[in-house]
Amino acid sequence: MKTPKNQKPFKYYFAGTQIALTVLVSVFLGYQIDSFFNNEKYIVTIAFSVISIFYALYALIKDVNKQQ
Repeated sequence: MKTPKNQKPFKYYFAGTQIALTVLVSVFLGYQIDSFFNNEKYIVTIAFSVISIFYALYALIKDVNKQQ
């Protein structure tokens, strides 16, 4: 099997890293906000996590559709 010469594997590493960093930063910020307001149920952390996951998936789908 031949592989295309213009294949760029680092763009996939970048996409994965971008998704992971987006989720981690939003979880960290949500946790800090919950700690500041002494929330015991971590509502802000959960909300930020869900929002960041949906945003990361939206950005990934948008990027894949742009490349096609």
